[in-house]
Amino acid sequence: MTAAITAKINYRILGLFVFIIITWSMAWPINKIGLSYMSPLWYTASRLVVGTTTMMAFIIILKKFTLPKRQDLPLIIVIGFLQISTYILLANIGLAYLPAGRSSLLAYTTPLWIMPAATLFFNEKSSKLRWLGFLLAIAGLILLLSPWEMDWDDAHIILGTAMLLLASLCWSISMICARYMHWSKSPLELIPWQLLIGTIPVLLIAWATEPGVSVEWNSSLILSLIYTGFLVTGLSYWSGLIINKELPTIIVSLGFLIGPVCSLLISAFFMHEVISLFTAIAMGLILLGLICVVV
Repeated sequence: MTAAITAKINYRILGLFVFIIITWSMAWPINKIGLSYMSPLWYTASRLVVGTTTMMAFIIILKKFTLPKRQDLPLIIVIGFLQISTYILLANIGLAYLPAGRSSLLAYTTPLWIMPAATLFFNEKSSKLRWLGFLLAIAGLILLLSPWEMDWDDAHIILGTAMLLLASLCWSISMICARYMHWSKSPLELIPWQLLIGTIPVLLIAWATEPGVSVEWNSSLILSLIYTGFLVTGLSYWSGLIINKELPTIIVSLGFLIGPVCSLLISAFFMHEVISLFTAIAMGLILLGLICVVV
């Protein structure tokens, strides 16, 4: 690991990474539970409302509230629209058609987009070992996805897969923007406004297209919204922006692949999704690839 990267990897960054992996790993099966009682569109809107209001209250309590300035608008719009509203909406639509474990894998295909883009357009240096790690992780990801086992005659599978790959592309673009665009304020000061920008279009679309939607309110749905709204959409997205801002996007995108590995384990335990020998091998390839990238 280079001295520059080593200097930036401290206990704060490591702690945020662990927090993200834990919360995002649990998010997919918890999302799946919430979608049992509400449409993907209204679940996304409700989750974003919870995230926006709680993070706005959070920064007010911390006395970090500040109005954005003109130079903040590009970051607010890009992150709010791509990473928050579009990514979450597309991911929830895909999750409605596919199992939680497979959905998380498709949504975490960001290294497919990020590593080539970061190398070609932003001159991020990649050693042979790092490229080897990238290839190992992608091989593991393909094994986990097992596209040869999917029923491509099923329109729902095709739609769900397409939505999640588009979500991954949107997230990749926002990660690169978070890394290379100018920050005049801290991620904590901007995250409520990014959430607000992401919430408004989804809420308007939900009201316009599903005005009379039926919702089965119960404790499972409420807890699901609190978890995915505050912990995942609020605190975890804020943590992710800090990491994206401080570390090379290649390391961040491959590091986040630990998330779907943990999500598969959680989905297998709580939702009885099967982990095959191929899945175990794939997990090992992803972890080995991550080691090659960060050493």
